[in-house]
Amino acid sequence: MSTKVKNSKMEATRVIMTPLGSAASNVFNMLNMSFFLVFSTEALGLNIMIMGLVMTAMRIFDGITDPVIGSIIDRTETRFGKFRPFLVIGSLIMLLASFMIYLFSFDIPQSYRMVWVILWYAVWVVGYTFMTTVNKCVLSIVTKNPKYRPLSGVAGGCYSTLLSLIMTTAIIPILQKNGGLGSQKGWMLIIISAFILHAILLVGCLFAISSSDKPEFYRQDPNKKEEKITIKDSINVLRLNQPLRMLILAASTDKIASTIQTSVMTYFYIYAVGNIDLQPIVGGISTPMSLVGAFVAGSVAVKFGCKKASLIGAVANLTLEAILIIFRPFGEGTLFVFVALMALNMLFRRFSAQNVDPMIAEIIDYHKLKTGKFMPGFIGATFSLVDKVISAFGSSIVGILMGLAGYSAGAEPTTTLYIATIAMYLGAPLLGDLASVIALKRYHITAEEYKEMYGDKAILSKKEANK
Repeated sequence: MSTKVKNSKMEATRVIMTPLGSAASNVFNMLNMSFFLVFSTEALGLNIMIMGLVMTAMRIFDGITDPVIGSIIDRTETRFGKFRPFLVIGSLIMLLASFMIYLFSFDIPQSYRMVWVILWYAVWVVGYTFMTTVNKCVLSIVTKNPKYRPLSGVAGGCYSTLLSLIMTTAIIPILQKNGGLGSQKGWMLIIISAFILHAILLVGCLFAISSSDKPEFYRQDPNKKEEKITIKDSINVLRLNQPLRMLILAASTDKIASTIQTSVMTYFYIYAVGNIDLQPIVGGISTPMSLVGAFVAGSVAVKFGCKKASLIGAVANLTLEAILIIFRPFGEGTLFVFVALMALNMLFRRFSAQNVDPMIAEIIDYHKLKTGKFMPGFIGATFSLVDKVISAFGSSIVGILMGLAGYSAGAEPTTTLYIATIAMYLGAPLLGDLASVIALKRYHITAEEYKEMYGDKAILSKKEANK
């Protein structure tokens, strides 16, 4: 086997392993998004409306810290690289805060629990920001080959799907077998398991980026110090980068919808479907379809580009969500239809969700082409800032609407809760997909610009690039 072929295979392997960093941070992020409100209300006895607002405030705080961390990354060089130190520091902070919230909150007096949880949630956000800022931009140095970048999306889609499977099929049964939603023992088992999984995934990511996290990959000129990034350069990131603006619009509306959906998921199965035991079953059946979607979406992205793949996914999910809302096949007689539609929804969700990071890498290269400035940290952080601030209101929307619908811990099913949970679990994603279709139609990088960025590696024809 020639050296060139070996290097090519190793590059592809590292691209596939790079999203393990996102998977590592998402272990705790998915836990928080799906179960923090449940933990706060059922285990700690806190008010759901207040905790929903707390999650909103923390997500805004998360977004505000992104540009700060992004600017630091663009200016940082250590003996361990530019990106790896931030992944490790962020991981340690997240782990400490998660243990304090999910393990030690039970020992805090009731009158002080809310303050305790809020403070440690803020600490957790700082660690999460360190990790996600790196994860959003590191692909830009791992590979410049546009044929390989969608592989990162395929791998990330698979990792995300498997994590979602774990969350939907394992957490509720663990809690039920160990005393219910308020069980201290159950939450202890969950957080320890999350720690082990997080550590394994993080080690894989650190290995993947180790060979690229060097000056020759992230400096304009390896023999010179990096150019100083000015305030004007930072302002120009959004002003001069139309593709970034459109991707932010598409991804942030998807994210707020996803945040609402994951936060209300347990309540949806209780009050709309009427069977919480169906939640892990649907997750288990739908997951294989999502894995298939990851590979199909990756193939479409390699052939036609990430934009085209994302657009196909948004249109398909818009249609599926409309069908679910109109016909509401939640009864026992239509169980197969419900599961099939949810499985297809998960399949097509991969088309848009897994192509965000490859598109950010593409946008980083586009910005360098237009301005001569290589700003991976700040561009990734700018995306995250707007994305997080806009989507921050997802949890508070769930908290407010559930409160207005009359929810309290152990509340009996009502028509109001039925309507509210359907509107949030299915209606919010429908609106998010509609916004994505509009934004992606206006995402333009021309064939000439692709060729200038990637040369012979450009994979889009002029016709495909301008679709």
